[in-house]
Amino acid sequence: MKNARHRAILQTIASRPVHSQEELMQHLAEQGFEVTQATVSRDIKELGLLKVPLKKNGNGATSFKYVEPGASREYPSRLHRIVAEFVEQINGSVNLIVLRTPPGSAMMLASAIDQSTWPEVIGTIGGDDTVVVVLSDPERLPIVMQRFQDMKDAGS
Repeated sequence: MKNARHRAILQTIASRPVHSQEELMQHLAEQGFEVTQATVSRDIKELGLLKVPLKKNGNGATSFKYVEPGASREYPSRLHRIVAEFVEQINGSVNLIVLRTPPGSAMMLASAIDQSTWPEVIGTIGGDDTVVVVLSDPERLPIVMQRFQDMKDAGS
């Protein structure tokens, strides 16, 4: 059942824009899958779907849609977008990188880093305006710092 539901989700997002979990639940119900929002949320996470921004609508708000990872090169990764928009300062020492953000942004950044596939990153600690990134190898510090700097510079 889960595999069939996952296939239905992938077919749905490939055939039409899906802007919210509620909308995805409706499309699944039309296909005979009665699911809760929690189930849809887990499915989205398991499938690694990304919520990417679309152009602004008439009232100036940005709308979003779900896509598969790597489905389109026109969408920068979630991590790339968050670093470009929110990282203000990057510092490193031994095997730690400290990323400064505006207040309230650090947890979102920590989550995006945790969901990345960077093998050098053991984990993160996110506060209100600071994220500490723990690396597995101090020799990787300059490389990972440069990766963050490149993403930050892309947003300037």
